[in-house]
Amino acid sequence: MVFTILKTSMNVTRFVKHVASVVGNKYLHMCQVRNIGKNPLHAVHIDLRQFGTTPSLLKKKKKKHLSLVAEVPDSEWNENEEENILEDPEYDLLTSSAFVPGKIKGQDGVSGVMVLQPWVKWGPRKRLDTNGELLLDEAAALISTLPMYKVVAKEVVHVKSTETKGVFGTGTLERLASEIRSLGSCSTVFVSLDILKSKQVQELESIFRVRVIDRYSVVLGIFHLHAQTLEARMQLALAEIPYMRSRVHGEREKNMLKEREKKLSGSLNKLKGKREILRRGRINSSIPSVAILGYTNAGKTSLIRAITGDKRAEGKDQLFATLDVTAHGGHLPCGVEVVFIDTVGFIQDIPTSLIASFRATLEDAICADVVIHVRDASHPDYRAQGQTVEKTLSSLPLDAKTPVIAVGNKMDIVTPDKKVDLEGALPLSSLTGHGLQEVLMVLEQEILRVTNRHIRIFKLPSGCENIRWLRKVTGISKEEVDPEDSQNMLITVAISEQELAAYRRFIKDSG
Repeated sequence: MVFTILKTSMNVTRFVKHVASVVGNKYLHMCQVRNIGKNPLHAVHIDLRQFGTTPSLLKKKKKKHLSLVAEVPDSEWNENEEENILEDPEYDLLTSSAFVPGKIKGQDGVSGVMVLQPWVKWGPRKRLDTNGELLLDEAAALISTLPMYKVVAKEVVHVKSTETKGVFGTGTLERLASEIRSLGSCSTVFVSLDILKSKQVQELESIFRVRVIDRYSVVLGIFHLHAQTLEARMQLALAEIPYMRSRVHGEREKNMLKEREKKLSGSLNKLKGKREILRRGRINSSIPSVAILGYTNAGKTSLIRAITGDKRAEGKDQLFATLDVTAHGGHLPCGVEVVFIDTVGFIQDIPTSLIASFRATLEDAICADVVIHVRDASHPDYRAQGQTVEKTLSSLPLDAKTPVIAVGNKMDIVTPDKKVDLEGALPLSSLTGHGLQEVLMVLEQEILRVTNRHIRIFKLPSGCENIRWLRKVTGISKEEVDPEDSQNMLITVAISEQELAAYRRFIKDSG
């Protein structure tokens, strides 16, 4: 059946949903939206055959990961138009004046950076989950990730409060200014706070006489290095807006930011619609999904590679190596096919607005059947990092019923003299494979439970069509000769109620 609708009469995706609600989703086998040249009409092809229960259809349904495919027409999503939003020389000049590391190179090729970690030593604002030295090391690692910047000095500076105009006390400011001048090679000071107020930056720059940057701007710079896809770059551009808004004061600049934010939000909403359709298709395909979340550089991508063997999942020993959500297919020991979703890493002291800009990306993880929280067992700030991820997860609309499996990764580099309280996490080394089978067993139990699958053993004649059907549709975890009758096989599978009903129909139809 083919419908032709005017572009302006109804959103194509809503039209497809409307048809599905009328005829019933079980009759909606496939839907594709195609442009007809430059004509403002769209042809919507809908096949109203009822779903069959043959193994070929079930396998096809699984393999494509989609039972509903609806592509947003180019007139609604034009990649060239979105690129034009990003390539704005006037806006680039504005960011240059605001100084976003990663976008601005040092004049001599490399900029020397002094890293200052404010630390409230006493009072109610003192942090008890970590210490200043650990935060300083992380701040220095952030700078080291930027290729055009080099840490020339670093220091934990005790303060009464981080809310004061100059952050540091008068005497401390004078001492730090003297040290900066004595370094000679220092052109930038990194004050490791989430986001400095404009007045704080002006005060510090007037005293230090060098550029002053904060964690927000540094993480933005790192993101610029790793953003590859158009979606990641657009999300990053949107994340820049709150930072830029705190740095500009003119009415013209504010209007420019407002207009840019409006365009970016509109474009990302269109893309979000496409992602939602794909996500719904993956859910309808009945293939379980597992989201891999964790602190940056905890080893999320390495774990996916260890499980799936997918060479595209290449782990790197650096912060924020992954910005784009990627999906990797794999199988559990019971034979069930699973999609593993890699995600952007989290970090401490980053404003919620930065995480919020990547919310559309994280929604793929939020909709997963199971979440694996990867923690770096070798890191001295193990507890604080775990709490950061848990806090971020609690701010996302993750279903309370979604099981979260915590693993303590990198156990291969935990020295014998170091006692690590994994806080209930499963010990693991993605590099050596130590603990991987235990993690897979727990994951398998949760996947079977939440997807209502059951392990069943079928006693079938060797080489029969039934075995080929089960192998094609469900995946088989174990095949062995029946010890009581060598002509039969014992076939162990994890099978859902839908697949079991299809199997019974196959038996009936085949006589």
